[in-house]
Parts: sequence; C-alpha cells; structure tokens
Amino acid sequence: MTTTLRKLNKVMWSLVAAGLVILVIKLAFIGYYRIPQNGMYPVLPAGSRLFTLRRAYSDASQVKRGDIIVFVRDQGGQRYFYIWRVIGLPGDVIATAGETLTINSQPVAREFVREEQGSEIFREHLGDVSFEVAFAHSPKTQPPDAFLTVPSGHFFVMGDNRFNALDSRYFGPVAFSTIIGRKF
Repeated sequence: MTTTLRKLNKVMWSLVAAGLVILVIKLAFIGYYRIPQNGMYPVLPAGSRLFTLRRAYSDASQVKRGDIIVFVRDQGGQRYFYIWRVIGLPGDVIATAGETLTINSQPVAREFVREEQGSEIFREHLGDVSFEVAFAHSPKTQPPDAFLTVPSGHFFVMGDNRFNALDSRYFGPVAFSTIIGRKF
C-alpha cells in the first residue's frame, strides 16, 4: 500500500469511528423532537425542533419548576410523547381557573409583553424562572379548572399556550417514571 492510500484509509476509519461515537451519544444521551402543534407557543411554536437531554434526572428531586420536559403517556393503546413545562412540584397545591394560576395559594406573577397572532403574550415568573405564555383572545375551548395537591413523585405540567394545550389540567399530574428527557 502506498502512503497516500494508508492516509486515506486512516481518514476513512476515523470518520467511521467519529460517526459511530456521534450515533451512540445521540441514542444514549440526546433526544430530538419536532413540535407538531402550538401548545408551547410562543416559546416553542409549531414546527420548532427541540433537543433534549435523555435521562436528565436521576431522581424526582432534580426536576425544577419551569423545566421543559418530555414524557410519555399511553392513550387508547397508543404511546404519545408530550412536551410541557413543569409548573407544580410534589406537595404543591395547584389551582387553575381560566387565566388564573396559583401555586400554594400564591398567584403566579405575570406581566403583559405584547399582542401577537390573536393572543396576549405575558412574561410569567415562577420563582427565579421566567418565560412567555400566551392566552388566545378567542379560544376555541377553555381548559378545565384544576385544584389539587401534586402527589409525591409527580409533577403538574402545562403548555405555554394556556388555552391550547392538553396538559395536567386534563389528565392530571405526570409521574416521574414517565419523564424521558429535559430541554437543554
């Protein structure tokens, strides 16, 4: 073999090895999702792409209010992936009604930011975390009111598009065991 062929062979095997390492990292540590609907608008509008850290938490105490998580739910014999924001932690008392959200009897702080696409956009503050949420001027439906204490090992999740998200107000708290990733 000539020196040129040896070098070419080394480069080729290096590229194959690098590709395998990237594939293993992606399969083991990184999730990739496309947001199919507007439930996380304005932060993640429909069509957004999202990278997540798989197995981001070793136990429930690591989940933080404001985290965007990916979890699985079985519904009608089908497995679905959901991407919502953590609002309530284990032991929190959550109350929602229309645009109102309280956590442990404290109203969540929110200030108006702008109007956009038929919605009012607000900046919501959950402790030291803040993010934008949307409330449609003319929602097709109003989500159900919720009042509950989040059980141990569970989390109350909501979409940022508050009138257009099938979230914990509909199906209740999410078990830690169903969380498969966290946005990074």
